[in-house]
Amino acid sequence: MITRNNCTRNSYKIKILIIIVFYTLLSLTNISIAQNQGSPDILPHPDSNIYEIGSKLIPSSLVKSPREGGSAIVVEKDSQTLWLYTSKDGEFIKVFEVPCSTGEVDGPKMVEGDKKTPEGVYFIKKAYDDRFLTPIYGKRAFTTDYPHFLDIKLGKTGSAIWIHGTNKILKPMDSNGCVAMNNDDVVKLDHYIVLDETPVIITDKADYISLETSVDQRIDITSFLAKWIESLNRGSYLEHLFYYDATNYLPDMRWWAEWVEIRSRSAASKNPITALIDNIGIYKHKTHFVVLFDFQLTSISRKISVGKRKLFISAILNTDNQSADFGNKGYKIIGDLFQTIAIKTRGEDSKSYFITAASQLDSQYRGDKVK
Repeated sequence: MITRNNCTRNSYKIKILIIIVFYTLLSLTNISIAQNQGSPDILPHPDSNIYEIGSKLIPSSLVKSPREGGSAIVVEKDSQTLWLYTSKDGEFIKVFEVPCSTGEVDGPKMVEGDKKTPEGVYFIKKAYDDRFLTPIYGKRAFTTDYPHFLDIKLGKTGSAIWIHGTNKILKPMDSNGCVAMNNDDVVKLDHYIVLDETPVIITDKADYISLETSVDQRIDITSFLAKWIESLNRGSYLEHLFYYDATNYLPDMRWWAEWVEIRSRSAASKNPITALIDNIGIYKHKTHFVVLFDFQLTSISRKISVGKRKLFISAILNTDNQSADFGNKGYKIIGDLFQTIAIKTRGEDSKSYFITAASQLDSQYRGDKVK
């Protein structure tokens, strides 16, 4: 016999079940709509089924583009894949993903002829179309600046590491050390590459970080650069030298005394000469960052472009073998050179580029006053 209390209890259970089913279907519908609209809130990790909630993942090598629309090439040797990213609204957006072929021998390049592809952050130096290429290089070829400063310091040798097409069927790990691509894919790079600006980041296996982490790194490095350039404009010899890793790298600063003289004289004549950096690109490989920027000097009446300056910045590890934060002075410069030069110099010392520009601004102003 079914009592009234039993009926009431069963009716209550049915209502609860209906409510649960309703909200479950509503939740699934909302997730489906969000996914169809390209919601950035739920994104799959590239290497697993784990979902990062509320966090966009990007390659850890991409920290900051020098400008809106600036592009970067990422090559992963493990998967034989090349990605092209471009910046939009301060973020790196993946434009396309294509197969590639790297050196037939595994591991980072060490010596000439080892048939390995180097690993690190490099920049495109020159571009060639098929009019200037033998068939083996396909329809396009882009040269890189391997070996860079750190490679040479480590004794690595070799040259002519290119990104290029091919007249053969593309096979994994089938090059002598270059990054080969299908011809239809390599020509796509034409629209994105800027010489001595576009980086090629080559890694064994790409790792990914959240956009929030990337922004934190961007803030840290740009803050470090701001203090570094301020020490150049206002600080002493020791204050400026503080930003370099004295245990691994000491820059040639024989130019400092002349710079202080020019700096003081120009300030006294109310024509202060100031060093500026602009169009900063920041990229990461393992524990160091590669920063490329336009280096300029300015006075009241004129600005001179010295060239593109490149810094290698190391993330110093603390006692727990973890990267120290900026507040604990966690970064030091381990390499400092010019990628390109925009002025005529008076000598071979690379720092004379900077002094030559400063002297030009100073002498021009004093000459104008005499007139």
